[in-house]
Amino acid sequence: MRRKVLLRCSRERGGPLLAELVKETGLLPHLLRADLTARGSELLISLEEEEVETLRTSSFLKEKGVELREIKRTLQLDRESCTDCGACISLCPTGALRLGEDYSLQLEEERCVFCGLCVPACPVRALKMGEF
Repeated sequence: MRRKVLLRCSRERGGPLLAELVKETGLLPHLLRADLTARGSELLISLEEEEVETLRTSSFLKEKGVELREIKRTLQLDRESCTDCGACISLCPTGALRLGEDYSLQLEEERCVFCGLCVPACPVRALKMGEF
């Protein structure tokens, strides 16, 4: 099972964090989203479950001044309310929402980066962001 982890660091930290992470830990994270601002950076990565545990115990992140937080948000699809209209699909930047072979809306949560663009696009409010 893959989990999503948010890495947050200040601007003063500098340097190519993801490259250093791969080099120091040997992990091969999937970069889902990167937000770089004047205050610092946030990287949303996806890792296998055992890699998350390795990352949590890694002193590398603490030494580099990086905050680590496992993301427990999820996009929820209410199948009973959904009319499979597809209004949300064109807004999804990662293709996590798509129409299946039977033209029903399919949600591939592993691809979701929690941008939330699809939620207000749903005319019947069948999509919502949740936390668990």
